[in-house]
Amino acid sequence: MKKRFTFSELLILIVASFLSLAILILLYFWTSSLERERETDSLKRALDMVIYKGGESEIFRLAGLPVEDIKYGDEGLSLYESSQGSWVYSAEETRRIGVYQKCRDSVVQILNSSELSDSGQGSGVILSGDGYIVTNGHVIGSGERFTVNYSDGSTSEATLVGSDALTDIAIIKAEGVSSLEKMELTTSETLAVGQSLFAIGNPYGYTWSLTDGVVSGLDRMVFTSSGNVIPNMIQTDAMINPGNSGGPLLDGNGRMVGLISSIYSTSGSAQGISFALPAETVESVAYEIIKSGSLSRGWIDVLSVQLNPQIIEYLNLPLSGGILVSQVVPAGGADRGGLRGGSERAQYGQSVIYLGGDIIVKIGDRDINDYTDYFSALFSTKSGDKVDITVYRSGRYITLDNVELVEQTEENTRWILR
Repeated sequence: MKKRFTFSELLILIVASFLSLAILILLYFWTSSLERERETDSLKRALDMVIYKGGESEIFRLAGLPVEDIKYGDEGLSLYESSQGSWVYSAEETRRIGVYQKCRDSVVQILNSSELSDSGQGSGVILSGDGYIVTNGHVIGSGERFTVNYSDGSTSEATLVGSDALTDIAIIKAEGVSSLEKMELTTSETLAVGQSLFAIGNPYGYTWSLTDGVVSGLDRMVFTSSGNVIPNMIQTDAMINPGNSGGPLLDGNGRMVGLISSIYSTSGSAQGISFALPAETVESVAYEIIKSGSLSRGWIDVLSVQLNPQIIEYLNLPLSGGILVSQVVPAGGADRGGLRGGSERAQYGQSVIYLGGDIIVKIGDRDINDYTDYFSALFSTKSGDKVDITVYRSGRYITLDNVELVEQTEENTRWILR
């Protein structure tokens, strides 16, 4: 007579079977892992022996990829073979070549007959297939018509669309084109100091030249020769010369992270440091110009002074930074909004300022410690916009609501002392 299992016995039997199966599977993977480790160790010992006897080149020979020479350098390992095959370039060289080949056709040479342009020629970046090109304002000078040369040897005429004096960005439109190779833009927010960068341009007329370097600084505030101040600039040590202006600054994936804008050097040559406008700034300004032909930017119509330790100590201020309002334009937006200037006349270098006025410590939600904060807070505003401004006045903080901004111009941008 067959024994009949009870339900509980049957359940125990099933569970035990599953546990046994699980243990067997674990044992299988464990033994397989040990076997792979033994094979890896064995292969490593064999490779070490090959390298010891014949060098690294022997490994490639055994793999069917014979090389003539191996170069060890700062950029890694370079392999050379007589047939000039796939092992000719190092990984860094391959990347550099790839960036150039990807981006070359999106860079143009702009020729300008205007005597007011910096050198009569410069670089530009194609923004759209139908011919919109971004460059620097000092490249186009006072000209209205230009000649554009392309990497394939073709040319076209172009006309001025508009420009922005503060950022030195200009847009031209090439005529009779419909399928240009536009540049891929990306944000500069992920840039890190030390990251590799590349520049393509036309220095001294030597067309479509490539140079490289690194990000040597971020969020730089640059004072231009015209007295303007541009915040959030990218600083690079890439070799930049006249003719590179208006060209792209590229990351290792061949995407534009900035537009080469200016050179800062004691000699005027490229031995100094160079700057580029972030791509997101370029894109914003460029498309506003394309849309309306010009760009409006807001400004606080006051004569201002950035606080320094001497002023803070002299006035016995409980602040570490801020923007002192020296004078206010009568009946202007700042005056109507309640900002107050100073009354105590003081010599400040070669200038005269007035102490005792409001100290701007916040614009909207942004804390203001210096001119970098000040210009950055106003950079994306427009004339007629209203902002809340927090000031330190007579020992307390006061928020002035809805202060109306005026149009920023080259003239009132110079109403700052530093």
